[in-house]
Amino acid sequence: MTNSLYFLRHAESKVDLAVPARDWSITPNGAKLTKDLANSQKLSVIDGIIHSSETKAKQTAEIFAEGLEVQMYQLSGLDELAREHGGKLTDEEYRSRVRQTLTDWNDNSPGWESGASALERFEDAVQKIDIMFHRKNVLIVSHGIVLTIYFCKLKGFESIAFERWSQLEFLSWGLVRDGRVLVDLI
Repeated sequence: MTNSLYFLRHAESKVDLAVPARDWSITPNGAKLTKDLANSQKLSVIDGIIHSSETKAKQTAEIFAEGLEVQMYQLSGLDELAREHGGKLTDEEYRSRVRQTLTDWNDNSPGWESGASALERFEDAVQKIDIMFHRKNVLIVSHGIVLTIYFCKLKGFESIAFERWSQLEFLSWGLVRDGRVLVDLI
């Protein structure tokens, strides 16, 4: 890796069970907090922005890009762990499925992509991004579960992935350079 890759979890999204999670939008408060982060010095030098194909990641990236003269790209490999389920899951049922996914990355909950498959897809996307840029600061806007899996792999924290995911907040960010975590996501 020749680039500094800043990974950012999307802003808070509005849960709307009438539509798939990939189509959820960010909340007004999420938009405000994204603007605040973009105006802070934490992520001040960005040369390009890549976001997943999901609405909430795209909206977060667009707000972050306001006032910056950078190109934005969409890459579906950065999408959240694919998860299909009929009907509404309670918060407890959802957390149980996430726990199963993050406890055994090779197994998958019914209708859910395995953690191992999501990691492979995500790592391929990161490799593509690293080829697209050379010695640049790149902001990558993605999602909680796949970011947790990726950072756990880099840090050797696979056994505590669920606990780390449980601590992850909206707009959490981390920095990876040369395959090493310089700023942790948690």
